[in-house]
Amino acid sequence: MKEDIKVYRTKEGTIFEVAFLILALIVWGLIIWFIKQAPDVVPTHFDASGAPNAWGSPLGIVIPCGIITISGAALLILCYFPKTFSLSGKHATPRNYALSIRMLRIMSLLMLLMSLAIAWTLLRLTNHSPIPIIIIVGIIAIVAIYTSIATHRN
Repeated sequence: MKEDIKVYRTKEGTIFEVAFLILALIVWGLIIWFIKQAPDVVPTHFDASGAPNAWGSPLGIVIPCGIITISGAALLILCYFPKTFSLSGKHATPRNYALSIRMLRIMSLLMLLMSLAIAWTLLRLTNHSPIPIIIIVGIIAIVAIYTSIATHRN
């Protein structure tokens, strides 16, 4: 069944890809602005109570945010290779592949928002609340759970 599934460029796919590009430009513009506005030394790690326990340069945020952004772009590319999905048996249907592809596209946009939440939390918030990151991770979990449930419905 996997050999029969082919993904072509669609209007939905193009919209997600353009939205990813625009959102990436906005997010990275904000990250660069946050870095320029930040002091020379910022907290880089926090304990469970939210108190900083490590300090470093604001440029240190570029590496994790860059990795997360590249991961989001990789998710968009993966949408065009459905043979790599692990749908098995009765779940390997065109509908389930379409749902999986849509989930990957949505998660690629959420990855950019996670980069923004991390940069915002480390460089802009004065109380260093992890709330923005928790919200984004929660949304990612909800999307993944919803798609999983929708895919395994009979």
